[in-house]
Amino acid sequence: MIGQLSIPGILYVAHITFIIVLSVVILLDNNHPEVSFAWLLAIIFLPYIGALLYLMGGINWKKYKIVKQRPEITFQKELGSILKKQKVFMGELSSTIDNDIAKTMILSLQSSNSIITLNNTTEIFFTGELFFQSFLEDLDNAKQSIHIEYFIFRDDKIGNRIADILKRKALEGLPVRILFDGVGCFNKMSKKFKRDLTKAGIDTKYFLDPANVFSGRLLNYCNHRKIAVIDGEIAYTGGMNIGDEYIDGGRQFESWRDTHIKLEGESVHMLQSVFLSDWYNSGGEKIEGDTYFPSVIDKEDNLPMQIVVSGPDSDWYSLEKLFFNMIMNSNRVVYVQTPYFIPSHSMLNALETTALCGVEVNLMITGNPDKKIPFWVAGTYFDSLIEAGVNIYLYKKGFLHSKVLIVDDTVSTVGSCNMDIRSFHLNYEVNAVYYNKEINIKLIKQFKEDLLYCIKIDKSSRSKLSVVKRLRNSIFRIFSPVL
Repeated sequence: MIGQLSIPGILYVAHITFIIVLSVVILLDNNHPEVSFAWLLAIIFLPYIGALLYLMGGINWKKYKIVKQRPEITFQKELGSILKKQKVFMGELSSTIDNDIAKTMILSLQSSNSIITLNNTTEIFFTGELFFQSFLEDLDNAKQSIHIEYFIFRDDKIGNRIADILKRKALEGLPVRILFDGVGCFNKMSKKFKRDLTKAGIDTKYFLDPANVFSGRLLNYCNHRKIAVIDGEIAYTGGMNIGDEYIDGGRQFESWRDTHIKLEGESVHMLQSVFLSDWYNSGGEKIEGDTYFPSVIDKEDNLPMQIVVSGPDSDWYSLEKLFFNMIMNSNRVVYVQTPYFIPSHSMLNALETTALCGVEVNLMITGNPDKKIPFWVAGTYFDSLIEAGVNIYLYKKGFLHSKVLIVDDTVSTVGSCNMDIRSFHLNYEVNAVYYNKEINIKLIKQFKEDLLYCIKIDKSSRSKLSVVKRLRNSIFRIFSPVL
């Protein structure tokens, strides 16, 4: 039969077979229906581009564990004292904590093994200038060790100021380790910059080596976390990477609004364990022992917190479940800040349902996008959200990069996770969860200040969008799982 076919005929049969086989693979992956449907459309209409995108970002890695070491399992000995406190705390939980808060704590504990820490203090930064001022000072005062893990680390003014301190500390004999992301840091630093770090004795690794993007992890799975741990006593995490634009907006924006946090106390041990696990999973040595987990002096006031991590091969999409739970358990008001908004079906449903229940739901995204296509796709969700009663705001003063979710005056989370499918399902992310009224008040105050620089999207403004633009945006929405 095949011998009777011409070369074009053979190619056609191979083409059809390729589409059928890949479609079967997608169906057997048993992903979310809307995700599977999007991939099937991509394979049918753009088979080879769709196949490449599926290889990069469509495979359900929950079936194939990428990481070799999990922080909550590996560092049980080092986290022993915190685990003992948690056991007592959990025993008293039902009688001392509001039921909805207790459920959120238990959810993150069950889905991400996120240990509840009590002995903490925190500082919140809403500008890069204030964050880097504090960060540089703490780096300069480091005495024992420095661990840095950032999605983007630029070879620019602030990047070089940080690098100079790190090189000096390494030459003084401190162990200094930097974990870069191969995608985020691609083309962000010169070979000389990287070489000078190594010459000074700094140990560097790539979470995903840009020279070998298909070795163990695929191009679309990024380490989007932002973590710095100094002496095992101070930690930073949040939305900011290392680059001048986080201070002044860079060449593209007049300013930059972001949220980053500084932690001291038991939560630092949790971020330390995340870094050390990521380090080992990226080819670094296995680091254990009490050296990097110094004892914590008891604080006067308890600040209950959890550090929640998530990745494409996690047992659960922990941060998506956290966001969903927080929104659905809200009673009065929800505030969301995210630069990129491409929600999963469940997240969209949570926002709409909560608004329809009479809860005030406020969504703020950037009005000056750095990436056009995700911004266009975000707009395709606006109509149903507005219909449900969600207030949607576009931030117009520079670029909004803050990733914050606040619910009532009870719980809030700050971290690296955007409210989009990429962050929920594809990236390695980390968020801090606060259970504290004063923290919520501070975050809400900043949200309301940001509103001064926003325009509100309503039905009238949406109706002015041309049919051509609506069609363009809807076409790109097909590829929402990988945007």
